[in-house]
Amino acid sequence: MAPADAPTPPAAPHAGREHAHHSAEAAPAPATPGKVAMWLFLATEIMFFTGLIGSYIVCRGGSPPTAYSNLFPPTTPLERLRDARGVVVESPGGDPAKVEAAIAKATGRGEEAVAQILASAPHGVVNGLPAKAADALAETLGTLGARAQVISLKTSSWPKPYDPLVNPLSIDLTTINTFILICSSATMVLAVSAIQRGRKARCSLFLLATVVLGGIFLGVQVFEYHELLEGRTYPPGISPTGHFRPGVSLFASCFFTVTGFHGLHVAAGVVTLALLFLASLTGRFSARNFAAVEYVGLYWHFVDVVWILLFTIVYLV
Repeated sequence: MAPADAPTPPAAPHAGREHAHHSAEAAPAPATPGKVAMWLFLATEIMFFTGLIGSYIVCRGGSPPTAYSNLFPPTTPLERLRDARGVVVESPGGDPAKVEAAIAKATGRGEEAVAQILASAPHGVVNGLPAKAADALAETLGTLGARAQVISLKTSSWPKPYDPLVNPLSIDLTTINTFILICSSATMVLAVSAIQRGRKARCSLFLLATVVLGGIFLGVQVFEYHELLEGRTYPPGISPTGHFRPGVSLFASCFFTVTGFHGLHVAAGVVTLALLFLASLTGRFSARNFAAVEYVGLYWHFVDVVWILLFTIVYLV
């Protein structure tokens, strides 16, 4: 047995270096100030959109069961209108002038009001008619070559999807737009992966693709807003003015608020991505310097996830 005070044999020089090397590999990547700042920023954004979506849900849940109807503008008192009928003009036929005259004669409405009804075809609604008057008008319009049908009053607390008499939102178009935004998230992942491997050209290419896809998403949203605000004429169950604007109903106010704020976030992301793309062309980023690309990618993924939630809640439910 060796004496208790025998000196400990020195470790091999390479053993300490090997241990340090393995410790360095096992240690997690440090939380840089940039990452901490980005996660704090995203936390505030999560709280903001949580409040926004929560307010939408509260407004929808508190809406009375007769707030929207297929015949009358939103929030119209319907106590005395339960037996009212409407005539939906799907097509004015080959002689719109005679159809306008027939509607004006049957309802006593002015030229502008009748023109708005025909402008909203195939969902033009002549509302507030007794049952016999509605049947007679539909028969008269049929003899003039128009396609028309009589409908009864139906109410709901919130506009239902795919109901063109109360809901003007184009779900099919927005589904395609949602797919475009999801694709932009995929190209952003590829951009980050490329620069982490030092492939600068591929990173620039995928950044450009993300900018283009994000720009297309914004363009489709602008087109949708134009159609809602000015481009098309809608039946009275959607808007008393024929146009879907923030002041026509609670649903319209909520829609433009939540989608408008998200659109601003997308626009900010597209501008930032464009600047990032220009910086990548100068060789600013590399396999050791890609933090900015990663941070912007986190923000862009957040924007995409939020839109999927909004699309589901606002358009589909």
